[in-house]
Order: sequence, then structure tokens, then C-alpha cells
Amino acid sequence: MKTKIIIFILLISILFMYFIIEIKCFKINNVVLYNDKLTEDINIVQITDFHDNRHINRKKLIEEIGNINPDFIFLTGDIIDAKTEDTRYTLELIEELTNINDNIYFVWGNHEHRNIKGEEFVNNLEKIGVNVLNNENVCVKLNKDEINISGVDFYLDKSDYEKALQGLNEKNYTILLSHSPNRPLYYTRGLEDLILAGHTHGGQVRLPIIGPIIAPGQGYFPKYDKGIFELENGVMYIDSGLGNSVLPIRFLNRVQISNIKISPS
Repeated sequence: MKTKIIIFILLISILFMYFIIEIKCFKINNVVLYNDKLTEDINIVQITDFHDNRHINRKKLIEEIGNINPDFIFLTGDIIDAKTEDTRYTLELIEELTNINDNIYFVWGNHEHRNIKGEEFVNNLEKIGVNVLNNENVCVKLNKDEINISGVDFYLDKSDYEKALQGLNEKNYTILLSHSPNRPLYYTRGLEDLILAGHTHGGQVRLPIIGPIIAPGQGYFPKYDKGIFELENGVMYIDSGLGNSVLPIRFLNRVQISNIKISPS
């Protein structure tokens, strides 16, 4: 009996340590894509669903992103949590990112909307130099290429989505930022070469063989959980996020950021 109790305690301890690693020790997911609209590489860092995660090593995160030396940093929503009361920690982190590259773009997630200080947080992002895209687009010159960057709000309808793509030069490579993958899947017009999204947390808890159990807006055993999905005229990439909501638990699904490299075909 005593041996069984010791084994049980050891198993619980190992599981607890595993949970700590999953929510604290972030990884970098490397993605390589190709497109013949480009003449030179684009190097992107995507950060999504951070949820004001204070478990991670912030210094190491900044160092790793600095080593990547991205052309763009995309913040695809839920950078704070709905329950975040003091946003200074996250703002200081993003301000450090502006020292690496000031080509930083942000779109609203549902948690920014739900947080009573959400609007204040987004205003402060703009004050430190972050470009906030709210159903609109910009064209950015990068070396010899012109890149369309479009961003949509979490709460939008078809007319908002069309507004976000209005006036784009279709010859340019087009990146659309959306917190949720669900709305672009409904509204896509095939103008987007790359859609970057988050929101799903990759299911947060995943099971062997089965994969994700549930994702918001998709229900049980979601199809669009994380990773690359081929669309009719482009690609959607869903990052599983750097934080957690509801409970700080992940299983087979470590917190992460993504380094996305897009090269000429």
C-alpha cells in the first residue's frame, strides 16, 4: 500500500511539473511558406493569445525575437486577458519589442473587448508606436516588394471584412491579420495570400491521436485548431498562443510564438 501511495505521489508530481513546462517554457514554431509574388524573403514573428502571461521568461522571449530579427511583428489579439487589471507588464514587453523592430501591427481580440481597460490598453499601444489595424489596410515597402497588411476586428460582419480589403493592389503579397480564424473562413474573397490568426489556443488541451478537444467558435474536435491550412487561393496559419485563458493548463500543447518565413517560389 505504501509503495502504491509513493508511486501515485511521484506520478502527480511529474504531471504537475509537465504542466508547469507547458505554460512557462515557450517554444518557437518555425514555418516556411512560398509565394511567387515576392522577390525577397519576408521574416515574421507572430505573437497571439499572450493573455498577460507572467509565467514565461520575458527576457528570454525578447532575446529570442531579437535573434530572429523579424521584418514584421504581428500581434493577433488577446494580448491581455479579460481579467487583467494592470496592463503595464504587457505594455512594457511590447515597448521592448519596438526596440527590435517598429513594424509592429495589432488587431483586437475578444479579451481586449471584454476588459474594462481594453480601449485604454490599445490606445497605449498606439502611443508606443504599434500600428493598430481595425478593418483597414496599409501598404508597406519592404526592400523591392510592396506588402499589403490588412487587419480585422474580432467583432465584424461581411461589410467590415470587405472594408479591410478595400483598395488593395492584388499584385502585391497580402497578409490579413485576424484574431479568430472563424470569420475569415466565412468571408474570404480569395485576395488574402496569408491569413494569420490565433484564438483557438490549439485546443489548449490535446490528446494523443485525437488532437484538440474543443476550440471557441468551433465546438468539439475542431478542424481549424493550429498550424497551416490550405485555402482556395491562399494559406491560413493559426498559432496556438503564448498564454492561457480560464485555467493555466496545457497538455501536449506548449505555449509558443511563431517565426514565419515567406520566400519567393
